[in-house]
Amino acid sequence: MSKASDPVRITLTEEQKAQILEATGKEASAIELSAEELEERTMPRKAMPRKAMPRKAGF
Repeated sequence: MSKASDPVRITLTEEQKAQILEATGKEASAIELSAEELEERTMPRKAMPRKAMPRKAGF
């Protein structure tokens, strides 16, 4: 069982490996991210609490 502090490892497809090689000139077979980094990339905006909207008369 992994711990929350363990990195998340994502193995790349051959197409993704080629894209990284073309973009950076470096070879990669996987990426490793902390849970926090993964969350930031998949959900870049934090949900803002909604302010109560004043109700109009009659609703």
